[in-house]
Parts: sequence; C-alpha cells; structure tokens
Amino acid sequence: MIIKDSLREVLKNLLNTYKECDSLILSLSFSNEEGKRKSYLGGIRIIKSNIVLSIINITQKELREIEPTIREFKIKYIFIDVEKKLPFEFSTDKESKRSNIEYSNIYAEATERLNFAKIIPFSSTDLTCSAAINLLREELGNNLSGNNITIVGLGSIGFQLSLSLIREGVNINCFTKDYTKGLIIANSINTIRSEYTLASFNLYKSLRTAILSSKIFIESSSAINNIDKSFVDDFQLHRLILDIGKQAFTKDYVENISLKSLNFKRLDISNTINELIYRKLFPSNISNVVSSKSNYNSRINLISGGWKGLPGDIVVDNAKSPRFVIGIINKDFTLEPIYNNFDDWLKSL
Repeated sequence: MIIKDSLREVLKNLLNTYKECDSLILSLSFSNEEGKRKSYLGGIRIIKSNIVLSIINITQKELREIEPTIREFKIKYIFIDVEKKLPFEFSTDKESKRSNIEYSNIYAEATERLNFAKIIPFSSTDLTCSAAINLLREELGNNLSGNNITIVGLGSIGFQLSLSLIREGVNINCFTKDYTKGLIIANSINTIRSEYTLASFNLYKSLRTAILSSKIFIESSSAINNIDKSFVDDFQLHRLILDIGKQAFTKDYVENISLKSLNFKRLDISNTINELIYRKLFPSNISNVVSSKSNYNSRINLISGGWKGLPGDIVVDNAKSPRFVIGIINKDFTLEPIYNNFDDWLKSL
C-alpha cells in the first residue's frame, strides 16, 4: 500500500541519486499478477532529464492522499492507464453515515484534482499488444502472414491480439476455459475480419490440442498454474513460447522447459512504454494538418485537412495557403484527381 510519507522519501532519494535529472514523472497502471490488489511501487525509467516512477494499483483514495506530495515535487506529467481493473471501493462517511461508492476511475480523479499537471491517458492493452507484435516480428520476420499461432486466453489482450494478427493473415488457434464464451468471440472475429483474409480463428476444447496445433505459443490468460511440467514434451518443436499472462506457467514447468533450450520469453513492454512517454515529452516538429475552408478570390471554394466538401469545391494541400491542387469534388461527391501546382492550375482555368 502506498503511504504518502514513504512516497515522499522515495522521490527525494531518486532526485538525490540522479542529480543529472531535474523532473519527476508518474506512471499509474494496474496489475493482478500473482493476485496482488494492493498498491505498490514499480520500476523506474530515465528518459533524458526525467525520472519516471511507476505506481501500480493505486486507488482513488490513495491518489487523493498523495496529492500534496505530487504538488510538493512539482510533478508536471502523469501517465495513467485508463483501463479499469480494480474492484469498486465502498466506504462510509463518518459524519453523515452515508455509504459511498467509487468506481476505480483513477483518470477521472486525477483530471479533477491534479489540474496543475498534464494527465496523459494510455491503454495497457494497446501497449501490450503492440509490444507482442513487435516481438513476433523480431522472432519470425516482418511479414507474419501465413504463420499459425496459438493463443491461450481470450480476455482483452488475447482478443485484441488475435484480431490484429488475423488482419495480417495469421491463422489463430485458441484455447479458453469458458468454451461457450470463446465460441461467441471466435464467431465475432471470423465475422468482422475482411472477406479477403484467408486466415481464420479456430477454437479448441483441449489445451493440449491447442498447444500442438502450432509452433508459436502465446499465453495471455489470467489463469494461475494452468501449464505444468506434464505439458513440457508438447513444446519440443516450438519456435517461440511467449508468456504475457505471467501466472499460468508453474515453477516445475519453467525449470523443465529450460533444460530443452527452447525459445521461452516473458513479454517486456518497457520499450513500448518508454516510446510512449518520449513521444509525449518530445513531440515531433511535424505540423498537424488542420481541417479548413477558404474562399479564393471570392469565386473558388478551397478545402483541406478532411473538410467535408460540396460539388465544385477544390481540395488543396492547405486551404489557407494553397500550393498544390489535389482534385475537385464532383456532383457525386467523389474526388476527381488533378494533382497539379496551384498557380499552374489557376492559369489553366
């Protein structure tokens, strides 16, 4: 459990250790690994002159309690996982005796109370899936199409990862304990995938059959000690075993599989989180395209940046300062291409 005074001491120690850094950043996320529900301090990251401290499973009440410490250390950036993974909190007001319920909405709490800081939302599921796909590309090559991959677990990560891989042409073989729920998810994935995608999603009732169905295995479930040493021989031909759920493999499985020199990895999303924080702290100099409309010489309507045009409108690179003509909106509200220098196009009228 995070205590205000202990957090203050940790922040002081960080600044004292990393004297080259002049800024503290907080990253608030959630985990149920090994059944942990109470809050605790996670890892630290150094990004240029910034120290990033991770806090796991913080509650709304705890966030209110450490608010003075956040103000004291002038923390300007707070990254918050918007996915709700903690149970609701119930409390009773001592004076009114009224019951209160809090819905574990840390992002809303931070936005309301910590308005002096920049609150940046992120999705841990998105980051995890991105990190997993990056690792698959490193191991299997950039083109994943045509591979067969087994995924165990169809929670938010397993579902999103399956859908992303299906889009790339990867055949997914899956196992989940709740077979009925799995059928609903399997049907939805096979229904919404493109009709031009040959890859399919297959659901198995047997964990062992799912393991043997492909040489790439991803464990993304919340199951605890689901895969023990009795499954070790089923992995002899596997090219990759990737642990995302982090609770399913028993100790005796890990010990025995290590003797076979197989490619057994635990997913690390550190680099993905670092990239997210870096992009927010140091945004690129690329100018954002702004949707706009203008009237040129009182006779030509120019639009750009996704502005919804009408027949006769001219689509250009920048309606406020046009240099290139992309096309003209016709009577069917579709674009007729022009692709010419703006000045040259004007002369041709």
